[in-house]
Amino acid sequence: MSEERSSAWRRRERSRDLTGLGWLEADILRVVWDTGEVTVRDVYERLREDRSIAYTTVMSVLRNLAAKGLLAQDKSAAAYMYRPLVTDEEVARGILDAVVDKIMGGRREPLIEYLRRPLP
Repeated sequence: MSEERSSAWRRRERSRDLTGLGWLEADILRVVWDTGEVTVRDVYERLREDRSIAYTTVMSVLRNLAAKGLLAQDKSAAAYMYRPLVTDEEVARGILDAVVDKIMGGRREPLIEYLRRPLP
């Protein structure tokens, strides 16, 4: 993916968080990344397995993710189709870049050391 496209979603300078994404947006992106191409109904049914959520909420979040440049929205069929425009790795890199810059003062080594530790 192009750097310009993949960075379009990143937080605004005056945003309240470092990621530019909310928890629900991240959960919905995970479904799209795992599936490849989805409808609102696909995501809604998957999320309903773990939580109570409104169909219209899923529809709004998918539309917002498309507006942020993270998803492509195909309106040619009765049910809109969504597919990823950026990978999970690109999003993770953007988040980690923000943490290194804002939290770690540019120091990467402590994060690298942390990530190399075995998982519990």
